[in-house]
Amino acid sequence: MKVMKNLVMFLLSLSATSTIAQQAYHIEGRASSLQEQDKLYLVYDSGDKQLTDSAFVKRGKFSFKGSIQYPVMAALYLHKNPYFTQLKKGEQMDYLRFYLEAAHMSMTSSDSVKNMNITGSPANTAYKQLLTMLEPNEKRFTALRKEFEALDEQQKKDKVIFQRILDREHQLLLESYTIHLKFAEQNPKSYLSVISLSHVAPNPELSQQAATVFEKLDPQLKKSPLAQGIPEQLSAPENTRIGNLAPDFTQPSPDGVAVKLSDFKGKYVLLDFWASWCGPCREENPNLVNTYKHYSPKNFTIFGVSLDRGSQRNAWLKAIEKDELTWTQAGDMLGWENKAAKIYGVRAIPANFLIDPSGKIVARDLRAEDLNKKLRELIGE
Repeated sequence: MKVMKNLVMFLLSLSATSTIAQQAYHIEGRASSLQEQDKLYLVYDSGDKQLTDSAFVKRGKFSFKGSIQYPVMAALYLHKNPYFTQLKKGEQMDYLRFYLEAAHMSMTSSDSVKNMNITGSPANTAYKQLLTMLEPNEKRFTALRKEFEALDEQQKKDKVIFQRILDREHQLLLESYTIHLKFAEQNPKSYLSVISLSHVAPNPELSQQAATVFEKLDPQLKKSPLAQGIPEQLSAPENTRIGNLAPDFTQPSPDGVAVKLSDFKGKYVLLDFWASWCGPCREENPNLVNTYKHYSPKNFTIFGVSLDRGSQRNAWLKAIEKDELTWTQAGDMLGWENKAAKIYGVRAIPANFLIDPSGKIVARDLRAEDLNKKLRELIGE
């Protein structure tokens, strides 16, 4: 169930970058469950970097100070930073995910970090509203996933049953997009509305409504880098239609070499968007390896573009090695804000585009045998 998993990943990775001056944030926290000298870690992404700060608890209180440009999803961990200290098998952490923004934020809890109540933060007030609006939809997603997991292996392989599940999943996804649009329309001055619109904009079924809501955003919000990329996302469905010339772009390779999509002109190329953390992507990689081995001598190649973030660079490189991906790989380490992904309207992975030697898009989102079947049709056995 690719889409459900990646909706969660998208919500947990919402962030933005900018070149404007940063503004101060101040977090003051209190929890009766915290012990003297307990250590808390504040972790968040800024551009292609993961930033970490820490603070000790003194008399039941803790504090963080710093500066930030726009609201960004952050995490507050008790005792250890899981990005640096591996958790033991079955170990549970007490942590909170929230939006870090330029504000004087107060966090209070009578029991745990995960139950912290946040005040003084417009972004987190808006986030709470959005999650409340999405809750019924998320419950239906969860129910559908459990229904799929309860199927036996034979049923999961039944194309009719699987297609029905996919159709229902698609309807739930459209419903969630509609909720994001409603939220953005109700909150034209909230930065989270920019994030919601960035989420919805590439969808061809809702791009017109998204454009209408975008026009109503506060003019100052439209100046943010994330908002400035939305018009490009709105045009992505039209620009990437089958039969159109594939939009060109440049991404850095693991060695820092600039790689253009147009470098592969003259060959059939599968433009493959993936990430090291994406389970369905990693499951598909063995199929791609076999396809590449068979068709690479026949004027076919693959160009992999990673949606990993800067903090996941090592995981990306290890995945390339472990999965034996010997074709060209690149990525700007901006996660969901990857510039190529925006041009192609990618908001769920794995996603791919098959491009012919003239540079035209001839198919998209082909998996396993469907990809091989298309290549046989185009290239032969």
